[in-house]
Formats: sequence, structure tokens, C-alpha cells
Amino acid sequence: MARSPANQPALGDHHHPIPTTPDTVPAGCWWFTDPDGALCLLPGCMARSQDPEADCTCDTLGARLERAERKLRDERAERQYAEGWYQALHAALDAHPAGPDIRADARARRAATQTRP
Repeated sequence: MARSPANQPALGDHHHPIPTTPDTVPAGCWWFTDPDGALCLLPGCMARSQDPEADCTCDTLGARLERAERKLRDERAERQYAEGWYQALHAALDAHPAGPDIRADARARRAATQTRP
């Protein structure tokens, strides 16, 4: 019985493999334990067939969610890094004797290059 991604059960991962029967085999990559208790990966994509620890590229809902969450984490980390730099530069300007002049010059330069929607 073929399963579509819409009715696919939650996929197991390396640390939490799912028990399976012939009727519950999910589409895409999945980890399972064989009857002897060995942990096995059934790759559903080329990335995992070459490296079991690689990110799954199967176009399943779970894989798409995982990629979106990873992208969100990366973007949040980048924003936090940029915010740290902004705060440090702001503090440096506040401490600098010419800080107000530098800030006014920066605002003027930004206004000259900024395009409004």
C-alpha cells in the first residue's frame, strides 16, 4: 500500500526509530529497527543514500518543515549577530566625542541612498 506525504506517519530519526510493519512503511527516508534490533536507514533520497547523517531532501511534509525550521534558526542567529554589532556600534558612537556628528552624517548618507516603496 503506497502512502502519500499527506497521510504519512511521523518519520523516525536516528535517535528515535519507529517500529514498522509492511503496512506502515512511510514514504521518503526513515530509520527503523530490524527484528534483530539493528538500527537501519532506508534512504528515500540521493543525499541520504550517500551519507546517512546528511539532511534529508525527500519532499515530504516533515522534511520541508525541518528545512524551514533550520532556515528560521539560521536567520534568527544572523539577526542576533547583526543586532550585537548594531548595539556595539551604537555604544561606540555614544562614547565617541564626535558621535552626534558621525550619527548625523550616517543619517544623511542613508537618506541619500534610501529608496521608498
